[in-house]
Amino acid sequence: MKWEVLVTGLIGIVLFWCIWIWEPLEVHAEIASDDAFEGVTWEKIIEGDIESPKGVVQSMCVTDDYIILIENYDDTADRSDIIKAYYRNDTDAHGKRVEKYTQAKRVVERNYEHGNGMAYNPNTREIAVALYTHLNPENRGCIFLIDADTLSFKKKVKIADDYNILGIGYDEALDRYIIQTNVDGGYSFKILDSQFQVTEDLGKYEGSSKGNNFQDLCVSGDYIINFPLTLGLGIGDFLNVYSISRKELVSCPQMDFGLETGTVDEPESICELEPGVFAAVVNVYHEDGSRTFSVYKTMVPYNFPAVKTEEEPKEEEQAEEEPKEEEQAEETSAREQEGGGDQKEEDEKPSLTERVRNLMKTTYSMKNIMKTALIIFFALDIVLVVYLKVLAVRRKRKRMLEKARRERQRIRQQIRAMYGEQL
Repeated sequence: MKWEVLVTGLIGIVLFWCIWIWEPLEVHAEIASDDAFEGVTWEKIIEGDIESPKGVVQSMCVTDDYIILIENYDDTADRSDIIKAYYRNDTDAHGKRVEKYTQAKRVVERNYEHGNGMAYNPNTREIAVALYTHLNPENRGCIFLIDADTLSFKKKVKIADDYNILGIGYDEALDRYIIQTNVDGGYSFKILDSQFQVTEDLGKYEGSSKGNNFQDLCVSGDYIINFPLTLGLGIGDFLNVYSISRKELVSCPQMDFGLETGTVDEPESICELEPGVFAAVVNVYHEDGSRTFSVYKTMVPYNFPAVKTEEEPKEEEQAEEEPKEEEQAEETSAREQEGGGDQKEEDEKPSLTERVRNLMKTTYSMKNIMKTALIIFFALDIVLVVYLKVLAVRRKRKRMLEKARRERQRIRQQIRAMYGEQL
C-alpha cells in the first residue's frame, strides 16, 4: 500500500506539471508566406486632391474608426500640415450610419516635419508620428504623439540623438513599436517597448532592396512591410517584406496599381485594415501638373485559425466572397440613405478582426479551463492520497489489533491447558 500511495502521488505531480506547461496547439492568424504579396490586385477605395501645390501625402494609419492621412504641406517648418480622417466603417464611433471611406475630419494644427510615418496604439489611443526630418533642431530623433480621437498634438518623445525616425509601426500582439532609422542610422530596424525605449536592434538594411530610400512601414506578425523609394528610377513600384525573426529581407514583389499612362506615382505608406487586408496610399502626379492621392486595398493569402461555425463558408470561399459582401453592404447603405429608411441589416457577420480576437479569447479561455480542471484534479488527487494513507493506517491498526487479539486468545488457551477448568 505504501508503494501504491507513493506512485499515485508521483503520477499526479507529473500530470500536473505536464498539463500546466502544456500550450494548446494554436494556428495563429498570420500572412500565409513570404510571397503573399506576389501578384496581388489593388482596389481603389479613396481618391482625393492634394491641397498644397507642393503637398505630398506622406503617411497613413488605421484606428478603430478611421483611416488617417497626413499631407505634408511643404518642406518648411512654418506651415501646418493637414491631417485627414476617413470613415473606416459604415457607422461612426457613436453607431450612426455614415458613408464608408468618406472624409470625416480635417485638422490643421501644427507642423509635423516630413510626417513620414504613423502607427496607432489602441491601448493608449495614440498615434505615433515619425518625423523623418528635423527642420527644427529640437526635433532630431523624436516622434510626435497625437490623440487618436481629436487628432490633436499631445507631446513629443525623444528616441535618439544620432538619427531620425523614418517609419514606425505598432505590434499589438506584443505591445511594442518597430521603427526604421534614416540613413544616419543605416536604415536599421529597431524594436521599442511600449514606453519607446529601444530593446533590440534588428540590423542595418541600407542597400538591401531596390531604390535608394524607404517609405513608412507596418508590422504584421513576423513581418515588417514597407515601400522602397523608386520614384524617378523608371523601374516601377515594389514592396519590401522583412522577417523579424530571421532579420532579413525575404521578398520584394513588384506592385501594379493600374494607373493610366502618363501619370507618375509614389507609394508612400501601407497599413493593415483587417487580418489579411492591407491598404496603401499612393501619390499620383498627372501630366497637367495636378496632384492627387489614392488609397488602395488588397487581400493576401492568410492563415486563419480553424473556426467551427454553423453554415460558415470555407476559408477560400470566404476570401473570394468578402469583397463582394463589402460591395453589397455599400450598395445597401446607399439605398437606405436614398430612401430615408432605417431598415436593420440582417444576418450581419462579425469582421475578420472580431473573429480572430474572439477565437484567441476562446483559446485562452480553454487554456484557463484546462488549468482550472487540472488544479481540481490535483486537489482530488491529494485527497485521494490522504484517504488511501488513512485507509492504510486503519488497516495496519486493524491488523495489529487482530494480531493482539489472537495473541491474547492463544495465551488464554495455553493457560487453560495448564490449569484446566480451574480458570
